[in-house]
Amino acid sequence: MTKPRFWLPILVWIALVGALFVWFTFINAPSGGSLPWLVSVIVSWLPFLVLVGVWIWYSRASRRSSSGTSWVDLYEQQVAENRRTNALLERIAATLEKPSPG
Repeated sequence: MTKPRFWLPILVWIALVGALFVWFTFINAPSGGSLPWLVSVIVSWLPFLVLVGVWIWYSRASRRSSSGTSWVDLYEQQVAENRRTNALLERIAATLEKPSPG
């Protein structure tokens, strides 16, 4: 089940869009005038700003793995493990290359 914290921005977004829809439909329509410039800017830029905000949030959240270790630390651990594996393989290859007595 998803965390309630995840649904909060979605619910706020739905409420904001609903409020703007009601405001445009019922309040501003009878006057017949154009939209105020501030409302026009908010309506046109809000989806873009939300998209950028979600992208920044996701990029910050994905810096760490599920264990809480950063990707750089995981990479360094992988490099160290590869070095140990290579050293063991070289030891095995060296013992196999030695000529057997007899």
